Amino acid sequence: QIYQGNCWLIFHDPHLMTFLRAHDIFFQTYAVMFGIIQRRQDSPSAFHILSTVSRELTETIQSSNPDNVATQPIATEATIMLAYLVHSNIGIIPRAAATAHQHENSPSSIKAVIQHLTPDRIEKLERAIPALMKGEKLYTSVSFVNALEGAILIHWMHPDTNEEVVVSDLIHPGSVEVQQTHPGHIFVAYDAERKIRKEFVVGAGYGEEQQFRVEL
Repeated sequence: QIYQGNCWLIFHDPHLMTFLRAHDIFFQTYAVMFGIIQRRQDSPSAFHILSTVSRELTETIQSSNPDNVATQPIATEATIMLAYLVHSNIGIIPRAAATAHQHENSPSSIKAVIQHLTPDRIEKLERAIPALMKGEKLYTSVSFVNALEGAILIHWMHPDTNEEVVVSDLIHPGSVEVQQTHPGHIFVAYDAERKIRKEFVVGAGYGEEQQFRVEL
């Protein structure tokens, strides 16, 4: 048996998907590109994750066969999305309005991507794809644990001017401050007398969490 439905159902109707799996009904999806790829403007951070995976896999595929670039499989954002669905045992009905789309949607390109879908990459896609479908912006959540004996203040450093802007109230010893930010941003913690200065660089990606301890 085959059940056809919009790609939205895969991520936002768990009861349906559980029912289909329990009754061995194969799910086949349509409107993949419209529901996800075309919403990149609504959720640029989520699309950034998809693009990062695309660049990584493109480099991997090209390095494995550098002499035949013209005939190599490709790993665009669209290819990544289709490969993820096939890897998840979801049937796809992709459209191909141009020759480039045929290359993106080709079995050889999808197969090449699936071979390199590591658990880490799959986890990233499972964060990015639902956010793209909803048009939600993803941020990086960072928490600052005050392990000092006195209160501290957290500052955000402007990436262009290096100006340090206060972004928290006083954080007392043992307390935690949470900020929503972007990968690569820099925060600075000062004690109340500004004698102690600790700088922290956000290393987590979009949709991830990172904790910093402010200590001597």
